[in-house]
Amino acid sequence: MGLEFAVLGPPRAWLDGRERALGRPQQRALLCALLLAPGELVPTHRLITALWGEDEEDWPKDPVGQIGTHAHRLRRALDRPGVLVAGPGGYRLAVAREAVDVFRYEDEAGRAAALLRDAPEEARELLARALGRWSGTALDGVPGPLAARTRERLAASRHAAVMASYEAELALGRHAEVLAALREVTAARPEDEEAHRLCLLALYRCGRRTEALALFEALRERLDRRLGLDPGGALTGLYERIRRDGPGLAVPRPRQLPPDIPDLVGRGAQVREAERLLRSGGGRGGGPVVVVLSGPYGAGASTLAVHLAHRVRDAFPDGQLYARGDAPGAVREVMAGFLRALGERPPEGAGEDELGARYRAALAGRRVLVLLDGVPGPGPLLPGGAGCAALVAEAGTAAEEVREPDTAAGAGTETETVRLPVGPLDPEDAYELLARIAGPDRIRRESAAARELAELCGRLPARLRFAAARLAARPQWSVADLVGRLSG
Repeated sequence: MGLEFAVLGPPRAWLDGRERALGRPQQRALLCALLLAPGELVPTHRLITALWGEDEEDWPKDPVGQIGTHAHRLRRALDRPGVLVAGPGGYRLAVAREAVDVFRYEDEAGRAAALLRDAPEEARELLARALGRWSGTALDGVPGPLAARTRERLAASRHAAVMASYEAELALGRHAEVLAALREVTAARPEDEEAHRLCLLALYRCGRRTEALALFEALRERLDRRLGLDPGGALTGLYERIRRDGPGLAVPRPRQLPPDIPDLVGRGAQVREAERLLRSGGGRGGGPVVVVLSGPYGAGASTLAVHLAHRVRDAFPDGQLYARGDAPGAVREVMAGFLRALGERPPEGAGEDELGARYRAALAGRRVLVLLDGVPGPGPLLPGGAGCAALVAEAGTAAEEVREPDTAAGAGTETETVRLPVGPLDPEDAYELLARIAGPDRIRRESAAARELAELCGRLPARLRFAAARLAARPQWSVADLVGRLSG
């Protein structure tokens, strides 16, 4: 593993996975000055000004000696000979850029910016990974002018990445989900034009046009009063399009799928059959295909449904809609959210029947996949015309019947509903899942105990994952130890 460093929060260092104490603030300041130029020889004078500034009156009595002392103590703290070396007139930290979290963050954020327009889903995933590297204020507690400048620069970069993540969400039709966060940003940063631009767009797509116009007017008045300026061209142009209900404001291709699971095991027969049905282009009667995955709790119907949706999403270029049964709101609220994601503005106070008619009309002529995970009474949310399809995940030993959708918007069509059972894994697949999570060598050494553990878990993926995760978190346990605990 070697040395790894974090500066997107309080500075930290790990050697082969074990954290090292970095000492006093001035030592951490020297380390950060070197980490921001990894592998480069940093002149001693530059290190002095990084820690104490340009004014020599603010320097300690012997700044060169102080730098040398801090460097000596850092070598001892890092405990890796040859990493911090003195060179001609300066010091060098011999680590790769990839060993410092800020460079991984900047690489991911930069790649996301390049993908934002044409691949917003990939951009969103990269931005989530980049922003997940932060653990607080960058270089928190580090003194000196360089740390202060770097904090300011990285704070601006982090804000830009957050705004880019909201833009990706808007491009994927998730305006309702990000509106509250955008409202908070505009309240906290009342002159931030980019935050206001995104908030205006989210408000409009949520059917709150009047609020969007009012938000712009308030910003324009504030900028004029404080700075004597008008909002920039991008924001003003968006305002004019909203005022005229102009083109380019709707989102025709929502991308609402949750992340796929990376280690699905087994289910080959169900995957092949479901994929064949979903890619078929329509049911036998010319209507949509509805694939229902049902099984006992813990069998993984929801996980399998998400995995299938990702496998076939290329067959539904007009978007994917997603609703979960434990999300707040009844079917009517889910349907209104789907309409907004499809670029429609549901009328306030509209009943389920009116929304249903608008929903089916919005899907007409499109190829959209609808994923419903444990939604009670999902019938009204199922598509009614050819070209679309639905995946319905049901958990419970007695799966509820799925009501057929009203096909008035596509008379003459017939929905083809196919049920696929999702039961316990085969013994070999259950064994494989334990090995992937707890470690293949560990499971192989106690294969008999591992197979007994799989049977104790009913060979249900959720229970197997939980048991394997307990083993992974406790390397001192044997598999037999866990079997004994579960059996007792």
